[in-house]
Amino acid sequence: MFRIFWIGFILCGAIAQGHAQNYPSQEQFGKNRVQYQRFDWKILKTNNFEIYHYGNGTPLATLAAQYAESEIDRITEVLGYTLYNRIKIFLYNSPQELLQSNMGMANSSDLSETELNLAKSRLEIAFTGDQISFKKQLIREVSRLVVYDMLYGGSLKDALQSSLLLTLPDWFMSGIAAYISDGWSTELDDYMRDAIVNRQMKKPSLLTGTEATIVGQSIWNYIAERYGKDNISNILNLTRIIRTEQTSVASTLGVSFTKFLKDWRDFYSNMATTVSATNKEPTGDWREELDLPLGGLANSVRLSLDNQYVAVTNRKEGKYTVEVINVETKAKTTILKGKYSLEKKSYLSRVPLVAWSRNNGLAIITEENGRVFLEIFDILEKGKYKLRLSREIRGINQVTDFDISNDGSTLALSADSRGQNDLYLFNVGRASLLPLTSDLYDDRTPHFVAGSSTRVVFTSNRIKDSLLISDKGSYKTVKDKMALFVHDGNPRAQTVSRIVDSLGIISSPRTSDENTFYFLSDYKGITNLYRYESDIKKLTPLTNFNQNIRDYDYLLTSGAFTSLNWTKDHESVIYQKTLSPLSNDFAPTPRMQSMSGMSVYKTELRNNPAADANLIAQMANPRKMQLDSGEVDTDNYEFDADVLKTFEYRQRRGTAVTSAANLPVRNRRRENITIKGPITYKSLFISNDATSDWRIDPIRGFGFSQSLTMNDLLENHIVKAGFFLGLLNFRTNNLWAEYSNLAHRIDFTARVDRQSLYVQPPASQKYRYNRVAVTAAYPFNNFARVAVTPFFAESRLLDVSNIAAADVTSTYLGVRAEFVYDNSRINGMNMMEGTRFKVRYDWFGGISGTKGFNRLAIDLRHYQKIHRDLIFATRLSFAHSGGRSPKQSVMGGMENWTGNNQEGRSVNPLAVGLSSSLIPIDNRDIFFVELATNLRGFNFNKVSGTTHVLFNGELRMPLVKYFYRGPITSNFLRNFQLVGFTDVGTAWTGKWPFNRQNSLNTEIVRLDFFSATVNNFRNPFMVGYGLGARTMLFGFYVKFDYAWGLDNGEVNKAIPYLTLGYDF
Repeated sequence: MFRIFWIGFILCGAIAQGHAQNYPSQEQFGKNRVQYQRFDWKILKTNNFEIYHYGNGTPLATLAAQYAESEIDRITEVLGYTLYNRIKIFLYNSPQELLQSNMGMANSSDLSETELNLAKSRLEIAFTGDQISFKKQLIREVSRLVVYDMLYGGSLKDALQSSLLLTLPDWFMSGIAAYISDGWSTELDDYMRDAIVNRQMKKPSLLTGTEATIVGQSIWNYIAERYGKDNISNILNLTRIIRTEQTSVASTLGVSFTKFLKDWRDFYSNMATTVSATNKEPTGDWREELDLPLGGLANSVRLSLDNQYVAVTNRKEGKYTVEVINVETKAKTTILKGKYSLEKKSYLSRVPLVAWSRNNGLAIITEENGRVFLEIFDILEKGKYKLRLSREIRGINQVTDFDISNDGSTLALSADSRGQNDLYLFNVGRASLLPLTSDLYDDRTPHFVAGSSTRVVFTSNRIKDSLLISDKGSYKTVKDKMALFVHDGNPRAQTVSRIVDSLGIISSPRTSDENTFYFLSDYKGITNLYRYESDIKKLTPLTNFNQNIRDYDYLLTSGAFTSLNWTKDHESVIYQKTLSPLSNDFAPTPRMQSMSGMSVYKTELRNNPAADANLIAQMANPRKMQLDSGEVDTDNYEFDADVLKTFEYRQRRGTAVTSAANLPVRNRRRENITIKGPITYKSLFISNDATSDWRIDPIRGFGFSQSLTMNDLLENHIVKAGFFLGLLNFRTNNLWAEYSNLAHRIDFTARVDRQSLYVQPPASQKYRYNRVAVTAAYPFNNFARVAVTPFFAESRLLDVSNIAAADVTSTYLGVRAEFVYDNSRINGMNMMEGTRFKVRYDWFGGISGTKGFNRLAIDLRHYQKIHRDLIFATRLSFAHSGGRSPKQSVMGGMENWTGNNQEGRSVNPLAVGLSSSLIPIDNRDIFFVELATNLRGFNFNKVSGTTHVLFNGELRMPLVKYFYRGPITSNFLRNFQLVGFTDVGTAWTGKWPFNRQNSLNTEIVRLDFFSATVNNFRNPFMVGYGLGARTMLFGFYVKFDYAWGLDNGEVNKAIPYLTLGYDF
């Protein structure tokens, strides 16, 4: 009855990870962050934001503050919600430097790193290499944070509580953030056309990641265009109240959610059908699919100058390759392989980038550890190649695009330094960098003018042609539209030549002579290739693909063409030996026609220079949206002058009914933004997490544990402390504290442990364990690290009933060395993918007469996705203890088992108190016991020895999520798993387990007058198998397993296990 009471009590308590020694769930894996530099942080403050930055990043931080403050009113108006706390923005000068951030490393909650940042009203962002994409990324992150605060609350506690009640599909929040940032975009149209035409669209609720973001953006864009922008805030506010997005959409729009989704598909399907009638699918002489995941920046593709090879980059899951394809045989040669980090996925760059010089010299630009490198390879016959040159390009943070001159002597770079994207010339021989521009405007996609190694054609969003210092630009003048320019290559030049303007977003220019230019443009809604003859102002389309050209190369001498297009859910490289001229012109997409009032251009007008000039003028000054009588374009209007005069007069007289604050926000931009600082950042410790847990331990019994985590804002310095208190005996307790410094290349940790185990009368013993350790960890990358921990440890036995008796002490001075690898990722509660691996060696050197020992332990875990959410989890555990006084491994049972039953063996490494002959037991080694679980179907201490080997295999199926692909609001059903498992293991002392002379096969029988040694020949491995279920119950993770044990050919009676906490 007493046991039933305690089980019920614990089920009502909170159970999570405690601090019991040597349990599988307590093994510390985890990823790393590698610091290559020191950051001297400073703070800028505005009304709504705190911008944390470092080094020479103050101008970029000022710009970020201006961008954010100028857009916050528009964001809050669209969402219908206002933040009450300042948003903390941690700004990094480049994505490579962002990867050094420790934020999220101290996370012990069930929230992901992204969700944790959102819950704490903070965001991390890196300068993406140009102002346009940086501003969009900043607005997207701020929007997502405001939406999260609106729906889940403004604190970590609120977020954790709300997450139990409000479950939204991925498209909902990420989609609205993308819509606020980008609105409609050609990339959105591109994806939706491909998805609708080439494959069956999934339900939005089934989508995750980037696909969910794009589809969500399309849904919110459809709502805005079909029902009006005001309904966006209505849907969000209703979702916050009733906690279901489908009902909120249906109630707000007055249409069933099923009908709404059908109308949404039809909306984009009709546009795709219209485009398919005039544009064609990208085709060529051959096509090669690449591995780039959806949402990644385009790979890089270039044609060799002799039209013999295509060089293309290929990125997937943290690895990249640079391949050369023979255009005739399609034989591929891998020239370069490398890795990139998948952490902070929003900030992946395009590197590597490729370009060709004559004689088949292939130039490749890569980035590693925040440094930019150039490598030039000579491509030889029959798939052979050799490295000609390797250089580091100093003075820049990242390269967004580049070209190499025909003679291979000079690079034209679009690169950023100090938060500015500028144009540079790099002399390959001298490794010298020469800036050509130095202002806030973006200078993108440079290419050498034909036959030159200094003159560069490029695209830019600069308003004026001047390069004077007085016109550096500001956040008010940075626009999205790109124009075409030529720079003569003189660093002292005061102007650039403007070639063409206002033809949408222009990129990737090429030249054949002084007057003929080729470039990509999306001015008809799809990015295609055009030729522009500046002397007669004639514009000619060269391709009419129905999918955007993401990157391309065009040999003007031979007419060979290659491009990257997203088709049939893949990025593909397409090659045409000769680019065929278009027989007919094509119309703008329906979206572009509705936005600009453009009509369908007739083919005969395309060969008329005067018509071309009129077209360019029309694009420079597009007509207003076509409106019916009485309608108003609310995104682009002006108040009548008389109305404004009357308003100003009333305001001066104090009789104005309306204030400026009541004017439409979308037409009001903050002009006066007050920025305070920079202020030096001081490490202020804040409470990050406080956890109260219950623990069930075969050594200490039932107990309560409490832990507290504190850290500075950057999580470079982390302090943890906690205690365990035995509930049956308050004298059984643990105290521990640790400090970690993660700010440098080597991570340091100092930890102190004090454990006490009290044995009640009649034994009246007290065991005490003290340990002081200092750890130095060297991370090789985000996944692997090596750590060395010197320590001092002491195990002491006190005879409480005999005060005069001296304490018995074992004292050790030792060291621990371990290698840890972890590339796993969390897909849900108790659901992982990837591999975790640890090798640990402990050496305890006995001092003051104590016998020393050592232990080698290996723990390998792999989580393999079988299908959708079906995961096969495996674990292999091995440990061996040696030395003069080797310690035991105890096998059997499950971790945190409420039954806590132990096998009645004569050999019990967990025994304390009095022996069967009433002699006090001295078991100071109890603190060094390795608890080898899980071995289901058996009790604790079924077998023990100085060596153990254990295999666990579990097939985990989240039953409801697997079969039902819609949103699941019930926390119980969403996390409900069925598990089929098998455990195989053994432990022994002596030689290998099948040898006659070991603890498994040798039994010593002792009687009063004689003793005998009996050799048994038995199967040393025990097997447990059965079924189980897991779920969240009252907010706590509960597991139930029913297991049979197979021991030496005999199946034992099944044992039920009720356990608390996650699996391995």
